[in-house]
Amino acid sequence: MQLFELGLAMLDSVTGPVLISIDSRFHDNKAAMVNEALALVNLFDEADVRRWRAIITLPATEEGIRAARELTDEYSIGIHLSMVTSLAHACACIEAGATMLSMNVAPIMTWFEKKDGDEVEHPIAPGHPGIKTIQSCINYIRQNSLNTSLLLADIRDWDELKQLNGVDAAALDQKMLDQTSKHGLTTWSPEIMEDYEFSPAYQCAREAKYPSDFLNHERGIGMALSAEDRSLMSSVVYIRLGQNKVFMEHIEDIIRKEVNWRLSMDAFDPYPILHCRKQ
Repeated sequence: MQLFELGLAMLDSVTGPVLISIDSRFHDNKAAMVNEALALVNLFDEADVRRWRAIITLPATEEGIRAARELTDEYSIGIHLSMVTSLAHACACIEAGATMLSMNVAPIMTWFEKKDGDEVEHPIAPGHPGIKTIQSCINYIRQNSLNTSLLLADIRDWDELKQLNGVDAAALDQKMLDQTSKHGLTTWSPEIMEDYEFSPAYQCAREAKYPSDFLNHERGIGMALSAEDRSLMSSVVYIRLGQNKVFMEHIEDIIRKEVNWRLSMDAFDPYPILHCRKQ
């Protein structure tokens, strides 16, 4: 109910869609994610909120991707799959019908920079393997004229953002927001860039199959990915999910203690103490 009320408050403040996150601790439970999503969407339906304005966010785990497919195919619910890590991973999410994907730039870049246990010095340029990975996802969406948006989050600095062309949206932290007067926020279509068709990211996107067939792989989506893509997904997605779990349990503990304190105060009877003092 709190998520619904928060979503309504946000919808009153913005004209575009609002992202509503399912509890990420359900990341390995498709049924739980589907049920929570349906319960939230039903509340928005009853409040006459149009479906495109309330987008449900699921983690892009295998179960999250399968939940997305059920919610889009059977219930026409807009889905945002978060923590996408590679082109193949993005293809599987698009195959599931997600209308929005998001990629966490910092952990993807860091994974390539510290790959195989050795820190490698990669200049922040189109040739950086992290930049290439993210740009190939953008290019895949554009080359196939897909109705899918790509959001970037966890951007370390402006140099990274300036290397990525055709981004639909970017989530900026306070430090980057404070610097917006010094930097343009407009992104541009990669097709207008010089030598676009000869870039490694273009070639990767062009070679990727569309439509993909990851969801029908007999051994599961994860095993359909390359060993490198599985390692990247594990490092980015599951480490972040573990951090989220610790953070959410900490918040719940604080709330639980506050509620218990308030209940004890409501139940407290001051009469015996006051009576003793009077005697």
